[in-house]
Amino acid sequence: MNMQTLAEKMSAGVFNVLKRDFSQDMISELEQMNAVQMENKLKDTLAVPIGISKQRVFEYLQLYYSASWQNLFMELNMPRALSLLEVGAGDIVYIPKALDAYSKNMGTYVTANLNRELTQNFQEKTKGMDINIQVVEDDAANIGLYYPESSFDVVAFHHAINDIIQTIIADREGIDTVNNDWWTIEPQMLQAVMDYDRKGMLKDAAYHAFIQIIDTSHKQLKRGGYMVFDNITYSGYDEMGYSSEFHSNYIQLARSWISEANLGLEEIEVESYDKQWWMILRKE
Repeated sequence: MNMQTLAEKMSAGVFNVLKRDFSQDMISELEQMNAVQMENKLKDTLAVPIGISKQRVFEYLQLYYSASWQNLFMELNMPRALSLLEVGAGDIVYIPKALDAYSKNMGTYVTANLNRELTQNFQEKTKGMDINIQVVEDDAANIGLYYPESSFDVVAFHHAINDIIQTIIADREGIDTVNNDWWTIEPQMLQAVMDYDRKGMLKDAAYHAFIQIIDTSHKQLKRGGYMVFDNITYSGYDEMGYSSEFHSNYIQLARSWISEANLGLEEIEVESYDKQWWMILRKE
């Protein structure tokens, strides 16, 4: 979402509910800024690649993404009783917070999560929300075993394209992504993805499994529903033998593969959502 638009709406009080679990220092900082100052602060803190050592960076990330998703629900005129499936949330709760703010007690949120430790963290972080939250501890490709087709208004992929590709390659390489600590094995997974890409093998290795997840998600969508992707690039990737440039191109990679698969998804543009970092597809 465009930083200027977010800052202006934040200053107007549109996203005030998203501030409720921030630190008091963060709340005070936000309240002291006008729209221009907030825009500059967001641009500085979240400049690509995002440095995770910056002060309060994770609170600003939560503000940016929760507000962006809440705003997107408004722009798409989604029902208040919104039903949403997030593929591989891990322990990130930006979208549940956005849905909680938008739908209050009318929304339903489901995520398919494989990693057990991340799932436990996610459940702890979402305690007390008004929306109905359910976690399926299985691969997203199997979500059809738990919910009938046409169950959801939105299927969300927050910073998930990379996780899906990493998991597909990890499975091929015999890396256990279920029981291991995700952050411990992440450098190994990133390096494996990069190795496949350098050798020109990534599409052959990952395309069909990736499209299977997209096709399953497509079937879960109601007619006229939306599949939404975003992407983030953090600093430090290149030091791991990975490529920030490659990572920043994940939306375009997914766009190309999904278009080739011809699943009946139409890309739409929403003002203030940059197509390099966001992809919004509508089910025909």
